[in-house]
Amino acid sequence: MKKLKRGMTLVELLIVTAIIAVVAGLSMSVIIKARQRAYLANCISNLRQLVQAVHMYEDDWGTVPVEKPTETPEGVYGKARQMLDPYVKSDDVFLCPADFTKGRLAYSESYTTDLTGNMIPYPDPHNPNPNSVYWNGRWWLTSYTYPINFLTVQIYGKGSTRLHPKCPIFWCPWHCHIFRFDVVARYDGSIELSASVRSHRLLFEGDDKK
Repeated sequence: MKKLKRGMTLVELLIVTAIIAVVAGLSMSVIIKARQRAYLANCISNLRQLVQAVHMYEDDWGTVPVEKPTETPEGVYGKARQMLDPYVKSDDVFLCPADFTKGRLAYSESYTTDLTGNMIPYPDPHNPNPNSVYWNGRWWLTSYTYPINFLTVQIYGKGSTRLHPKCPIFWCPWHCHIFRFDVVARYDGSIELSASVRSHRLLFEGDDKK
């Protein structure tokens, strides 16, 4: 008489399912981290190009861009995003690939997860990105903060726009939810990955970096 083959018991099936779920979860985590590291590398490249754009602007105008947003009939003009536009090859340079809002909303410290379990910031639709403005029939979108404006020049630079080599001129918060740091680009072209608020301290010519 032929023996019947024994099928899997419910317990065995649950164990196999659990193992598959764990392996899939670990694989997804590796994929997400790899994707985020690629985003980070792209972001750093963008910031280096923007620092070069600041220096080209300074060569042409004798000063770094100083933001002073002004209402005009065409919209708001006076953001670094607009002043640096002629000095970059593509609008994509102003957008961090980790910024899934594409510059439309400000970074949020609240989190949610996407369908793959990847933790992402939860944006407030009532909190638009203050660095992005509408002017001349289009939105000028950016993921990056440029801190040199009329007020900071008066307060920290005593009216001078001459920057210390280590002055931060751009930073990106969009990697903080994964890596817990901001990406900071300095006037001398160096890039710093820092979770410290001190890395955002503005430095003008004659300041000592402590």
